[in-house]
Amino acid sequence: MILENVNVATPPNVPFLRGKELETLDIMKGVDLFIENGIIKKITKSRKNSEPAHWIIPGFVDSHSHPIFCGMRGDEIDLRKKIGYEGVLKSGGGIYRTVRDTNSCDRDELYKQSRERIETMIMNGTTSIEAKTGYGLTLENEGKMLETMSRIEKDLGIRIRKTLLAHVPPRDTPEYEFLNKFKEMIDVFKDRIDYVDVFLDDGAFSPQFTREVFIYANRKGIPGRVHINEIKNINGIEMLRDLDIRSYDHMLETRVEEIDDINGIINFLPFTSLTLGKNTSIFREFLNHNKIIGMGSDVSPNSYILSMPLIIGLARQLSPFTLEQLLNMATINSAYSLGIDSQVGTIHENKEANLIVLKSSYKDIGYVFGNEIIEEVFVGGRPIKGTMEINLIE
Repeated sequence: MILENVNVATPPNVPFLRGKELETLDIMKGVDLFIENGIIKKITKSRKNSEPAHWIIPGFVDSHSHPIFCGMRGDEIDLRKKIGYEGVLKSGGGIYRTVRDTNSCDRDELYKQSRERIETMIMNGTTSIEAKTGYGLTLENEGKMLETMSRIEKDLGIRIRKTLLAHVPPRDTPEYEFLNKFKEMIDVFKDRIDYVDVFLDDGAFSPQFTREVFIYANRKGIPGRVHINEIKNINGIEMLRDLDIRSYDHMLETRVEEIDDINGIINFLPFTSLTLGKNTSIFREFLNHNKIIGMGSDVSPNSYILSMPLIIGLARQLSPFTLEQLLNMATINSAYSLGIDSQVGTIHENKEANLIVLKSSYKDIGYVFGNEIIEEVFVGGRPIKGTMEINLIE
């Protein structure tokens, strides 16, 4: 298959970018992409002399998402304005509401609702996903969520990195009682997951619980990811600095003096910071301290957004980052966060052909709102939308 006479904007072919490097995009104008068996085999100057018709960027890599659940919570938007996110959670809403809906949902319905969400994410350019459990809270229902991820991964042909998440303790259950149950889940699911995650924050889990979970997971060879400093800073970073934590996510309430203790990638979740009304200026400090920054959608019943271009556009307008920085964060840096940077995240020879064909320049992302900007999405060289004529290699 050949994509003829296109312009390409891609991160450089490196594992990750940070500091001033994050402003860098490789621009290739008027090139042909030769794709075989889902892999970019060759990129050459185009044989055509006409003006290139399309810009192409790499497929997005979503390094933090919660798309596997049943039920919706749109009515909580206005309630949060009155009692806050913590108030909704403490009253039995929020995550606990989704736990009830997901646990009462049978496997086929969970698959149906979750697949529809992920199909929409793909149509919006997301071609690799990290997905979390955390709405089951029991061995049976967390397993149901992992089973659903595997079914969707197989049926849609998209890579899903799977994370077992300790989201909140079950209602009226002290966290120390939940600890052994969660350790049992790690034992049972250790061959089916890539990461273990804990929501370390006010109203969720303590630094002591989180440390014990990660020590246990690390001993079994499973690295950690952590929700931290989203709602309130409860001094968790200092408890984790000697552990294998691959990403620190949310991080909005982080203090500058804590930055040097962070030993993993920091994942920016811009839509969540917007819905919470949180300031994102700490991310400028992370950039200045030369930290690697990735990006995720944090799609969930609380922050229901399935379009990475919209997330990037909002972040371009409302966060400290430029378009180039955001594109690099949402592609190669997120791929590095998930350990798949050698396969995806840039448009170069021997990388997977996970591609987004745009209707106009990539520079319109975050400038032109309200218009569909994606012409076609390729996952492993397969066109998803079916909107383009493709030249096949003879």
